[in-house]
Amino acid sequence: MVHEPGIEMFYGVLDPNSFLYMRRFNISKAVDQHRSLQESFKEMGVEVLKLKELIINSSRTNPSFRKFLETTALNYIKFEGDGEVEKKAKGFIKDIEDLDDETLFNVILLSPTVLSHEALGTSDYFTRILNEEPLANLYFTRDQSIITDKGLIIGRMSKRARSRETVMIKLGFLALGEKPIKEISEPAFLEGGDYLALDDFVIFGTGDRTSIGGIVQAMEAVDFDEVIVAYNPVLEHYNDYALTMHLDMYINSPKQGVIVGNPDILSNTTVDVYEKKEKGYTRKKKCSLLSYLKSKGLRIISVSLGEQLLYATNFLTLKDGKFISPDVKRNLNGVKEYLARRNYEDLLNKLKLKDEVFPETREVREEGLDFIVVDVSELTGGFGGIHCMTTGIRKN
Repeated sequence: MVHEPGIEMFYGVLDPNSFLYMRRFNISKAVDQHRSLQESFKEMGVEVLKLKELIINSSRTNPSFRKFLETTALNYIKFEGDGEVEKKAKGFIKDIEDLDDETLFNVILLSPTVLSHEALGTSDYFTRILNEEPLANLYFTRDQSIITDKGLIIGRMSKRARSRETVMIKLGFLALGEKPIKEISEPAFLEGGDYLALDDFVIFGTGDRTSIGGIVQAMEAVDFDEVIVAYNPVLEHYNDYALTMHLDMYINSPKQGVIVGNPDILSNTTVDVYEKKEKGYTRKKKCSLLSYLKSKGLRIISVSLGEQLLYATNFLTLKDGKFISPDVKRNLNGVKEYLARRNYEDLLNKLKLKDEVFPETREVREEGLDFIVVDVSELTGGFGGIHCMTTGIRKN
C-alpha cells in the first residue's frame, strides 16, 4: 500500500522542520518520482494499492463504510469565531451526506478549522480556513502499522504532526476488509519503521519514535521464538535522532540469512534479547546487535556510514533475494545540504563514496541478489526512502 502525495505535501515544504522534513524540495518532481516508483513495482509483478483510492472506492460501494467515513470526518472539522458558528457546524452535519467521498477524505487529511469574524461596519463576514496539521508525511505509509505473523497492528505515532495518520491507514485497511488485531494505546508509541521480521526472530527498534511500552504491547501480537529490542543508536556525538529515527534507517534484509548494514553502527547498537516461554517473553541477555546477528549465522553485507545516510538500507524486499533500492548516489546532494545546514562536519566528510556504491557492489553480486534502482531523491526530502514509503498488506 502506498499514498501518492497530494496537496498535503505543499504544507510540508512551507515549514520543513515543523513537518519533520529533511529539507525543502520540488513537489512536482517528487510526485513524478512516486508515480515512477509505482510503475517499477508493477513491472516487478507487485500489486500496488493506493490509500486514497482504496478509501474512496470503498466509500462509493459500501454504505456502512461510507457512514463510518462521514463520522470520522466530523471529528476533524471545526467551526470557530463569531459568525453563527453553531449554525454553520449544524449545517455541515446536515449536509454531509451530500458531500463526495474525496471531500471527506480531504477533511481528514487537512483537518480544517473554519474561522468566521464579522467585518466591522458591514453585514459581511471575514472567513479564514486554517488547516490544522495537514498530514504531510502520509506518503510514508510504513510507519502507521505493522503486519505481524498474527495480523495487523495499528501503531501510535510519537510526533503530533503525524498522530492522525493512523486514522487514515486504519481506514485503508478497513476498506480492504482487514481489521486490526491490536491498536497501540497511550501513552505508548509504536511505528512500523521500527519493525523487522526475520526467520525465527523479530527486531523492534526503540528510540525517538517507538517506546518500550509500545513494543511490550506489540509483543502480545507476535509469535516468534525470540524478540530483539534494539536501542536505536545516535550517530557519534550528534544529538540528532532523525538520522537513525527508525530501524530501517540502518538495517534491512534482502534475503533470508543476509543483513545489510554498517558493521560499526550494528556493533554500537545495544539489544535486549527476549525468549518465548510458556507465559510470554522473558529477557534472556543483553549484547550488541552485530554479535546477535552473527550468533544466528547471518551474513552481513557492509555499507559505509555515508551509504547508510544516503538511505542504502531503506530498500524494499519484494521476495527472497529480490529488492527495489533507492539510487543512493542521487540522494547525495540533498543529504549534504541537511548535514551542512546542521554543521555536521564529521558526517559530511563521511559522505565520500567509493566507486562501487550499494546495491551495485561485489558483495551484492556474490549473494546473487536481484534488484532494480529507482531515483527517489526528491521524495527523500521528507526524511525517508523506499521502505518508508510502502507497507505490505500480506506476508507469505
